[in-house]
Amino acid sequence: MHFDDLAQLEVPDGASKKHRAKWPDSTLAAVAAEEQKAVRVIGFLLKKKLEGPESPNCHSTAPANRDFHIWLSNSADDDKSDAIVVEITPRIRAQHPAWTSTNLNKLITNKAQVRISGWILLDPEHPDQVGKTRATIWEIHPILKVEVFTSGQWKEL
Repeated sequence: MHFDDLAQLEVPDGASKKHRAKWPDSTLAAVAAEEQKAVRVIGFLLKKKLEGPESPNCHSTAPANRDFHIWLSNSADDDKSDAIVVEITPRIRAQHPAWTSTNLNKLITNKAQVRISGWILLDPEHPDQVGKTRATIWEIHPILKVEVFTSGQWKEL
């Protein structure tokens, strides 16, 4: 999927911070149709943040059990407000020893072009952040593969 197609993906009417069980059936169907898609998007990592305790990770305070929220942009010079949030979950990260804070920070610092693969997810918790710290509430979550463009080819991180 092209970066812009994901960044501009329409959020269905009825999506809200309410529990999904309270969403209209048409909204649930529209979101489900997108969330069944695995995607691969090319861009640049702008920033990485270790999230705090969250319900999907049993409110664990241990860093190894918390998500990395990463801002993926179309250009290395873009602002977070133009970026898509992509997330590395602790269970997937445990399967990829190279997905460390140090290595991810090097990709950010070096403005390396990356290719992120994973599942589309609508995160309705952050509509107030669209245009400020993200371009959309659609995310790639979880990330299943990180590749870096090096010496004219894609190489897995």
